[in-house]
Amino acid sequence: MLGGGVAGLTAAHELAERGFKVTVYEKKALGGKARSMDVPGSARGGRKPLPGEHGFRFIPGWYRNLPDTLRRIPFPGNANGCHDNLVSSSEVMLARIGKEDIRLPFQI
Repeated sequence: MLGGGVAGLTAAHELAERGFKVTVYEKKALGGKARSMDVPGSARGGRKPLPGEHGFRFIPGWYRNLPDTLRRIPFPGNANGCHDNLVSSSEVMLARIGKEDIRLPFQI
């Protein structure tokens, strides 16, 4: 597989479940725009840097198969795997450096 973003990792998961041996190739980091990354300068007292988020943190309607995939990825204590970690939201927030955040309400 080429690409370790949501689409590439979802395709890899589907193929692995069907018994194929899968290798994912990603130029930067697994997760693509949905990954966490270290916040520069946030490590203190020998601890690892704090995680910062990149990209968006919602599942838009065009990701039709992602909720099903999340249900099949085990997560301790969750009957529906990773899917049980999702929460509903009533707004989108665009965080900006040095400027006020933009908040856009939407209907569910």
